[in-house]
Amino acid sequence: YKMLASERQIAEMRSNYLNGNYGYGHAKQALFELILETFADAREKFDYFINHPSEIDDLLSIGAEKAKKVADQVLQRVRNKVGY
Repeated sequence: YKMLASERQIAEMRSNYLNGNYGYGHAKQALFELILETFADAREKFDYFINHPSEIDDLLSIGAEKAKKVADQVLQRVRNKVGY
């Protein structure tokens, strides 16, 4: 909880525990809600790309073309150095 929560949220959780009538189930629910809130944007992007795999393929193709250009240049320099 500490890794995701603000100082205010941490203090509130601590206060709830110390005041009683707040247990593991409540804390677990608060953590679950915080996780959903924190990663909502990333989850939305993930869901979008899962439902649009052709966009992933397009991005991978663009990356592959860029990588091939760089790799070809490096291989050419290596070949020149070793006299191939």
